[in-house]
Amino acid sequence: MSYRRTELRRSWKTEFTDYKPGDETMYDTIVLGNDPASLIAAVVLASHGKKALLLTMDNVQDSFSESGYTFDIDPFPWTGMNRGEVFRQLLSHLGITPEDHVLDPALQIIFQNHRIDLSGNTELDLKEIEREFPNEGATLLNFYSSAEKISSFASGLIDKNLHLQPETLRDYINLFRNIPGITLKKKAFNASLEDIRENPLLKKMLEVQVLLLSNLDPRDISPISFARTFLLSLNGLSYPKGGRHHLTAKLKKKFEADGGVIERCSTFELDTERVIKINMRAEGSDMPAIYGKNIIISTKYEKFASLLEGNRELSVFRKKYDKIKASLYPFTIHIGVHDGCIPEKMGVHVVVTNETKSIENGNPLFLETSEPGDILRAPDGKRAISVTSFLKNSPSKFNNSDLEKIAESMLENLGSFLPFLKENLDFMNIEKSIDISRSYHKIINDKYIMKDPLIGMSFLSGRTPLKNVFLAGGILMPGLGFEGEIISGATAARLAMGENQT
Repeated sequence: MSYRRTELRRSWKTEFTDYKPGDETMYDTIVLGNDPASLIAAVVLASHGKKALLLTMDNVQDSFSESGYTFDIDPFPWTGMNRGEVFRQLLSHLGITPEDHVLDPALQIIFQNHRIDLSGNTELDLKEIEREFPNEGATLLNFYSSAEKISSFASGLIDKNLHLQPETLRDYINLFRNIPGITLKKKAFNASLEDIRENPLLKKMLEVQVLLLSNLDPRDISPISFARTFLLSLNGLSYPKGGRHHLTAKLKKKFEADGGVIERCSTFELDTERVIKINMRAEGSDMPAIYGKNIIISTKYEKFASLLEGNRELSVFRKKYDKIKASLYPFTIHIGVHDGCIPEKMGVHVVVTNETKSIENGNPLFLETSEPGDILRAPDGKRAISVTSFLKNSPSKFNNSDLEKIAESMLENLGSFLPFLKENLDFMNIEKSIDISRSYHKIINDKYIMKDPLIGMSFLSGRTPLKNVFLAGGILMPGLGFEGEIISGATAARLAMGENQT
């Protein structure tokens, strides 16, 4: 894989771009972004025989390794990986087989006096929760039943590609037809949620699942799209051998095998009218301009908001974009430990939470741990652990001293769960962890509050007022979490290929 390091300028221009065939490189579609949605969009395009360029931000990696340990930059679980689910189906279509297996338990939620192991089997999980909360059986059964019905309904809306911000007459007709059903389903789901909220521990249990599996602020769990994400987690979560970055590498390899090109850049000058033009420079020397018939831009691109401001035709999208506000920001520290401090029945995905504290600044802690014997992630007899808490402000807004104090507090809280942590600690680089959280705060999903969410699926769509400019990214479908990344990327690719998505 070859990358070209470039120094580029960025601006939007609306005048016509002169295009002379043969003078430069012409792509069917240029994809701009570092997130899974961008990669999926590029891979889908190339798999359909389209000439595609993936422009990624400079120095962005999927993982980092040190002292024999390897950590995924994004520590959160991936949904949609089970048989018959969206991501697995796409991988199968691309001829990619992940090296993974379903976890049991899929997720552990640990309170001060309770531990809940969610296995991925609805019947067993109901019994597990009822064992911890003996008087809540009927309430839980009602909630699970409601979630299953609404999950099916939400899946139908996804299949129809329904947008809450319609752009075409067909969009308006589809939305109008579905509003009564959406309203009734949301009312029923809220009724079952109200019963759950009566028990503080059950409420906290759902909040942490929202926190990990969607891109929504967990203090508002009403959008019905979360019912689908919730049911996906109940179907089980998987463990990728060696880390998820190995699967990302397979996708990039598939993209290049199909003729795709990957370039790295920092900023750029972008002209768009009938064709997309990107002017590039490298080390002060001029390079041929790059042209594309279309461009797909990730909403996670760090200058996405300024791109919207810089083009009058896209200003309407800025208003929609502003309706989705980030409210919680992940901060992760990376440690390596000897097996001796890990409880025998501890899972790969663990949430340690204090039910009396709010969700921010150190509560809860989410642990993503390598499995025993996975020597691709940790030396034999040792484990790699990513420990994540959520902050009220972006890590980029804190100074080193403040983040070091937060990290110390996280380790102190973790020590109450793993009492032998200190004597078994083998690796820790707080400075590196701080640098990663700062550098990747635009890549790893924040948690968003949406104004008046109806289904939590889409305030933005993949279309824009410019016929050759499309959008991708999890923020388009925040209620669907990682699966929303995959769906938005694939949808943007199909739009760029001219397929009807209404």
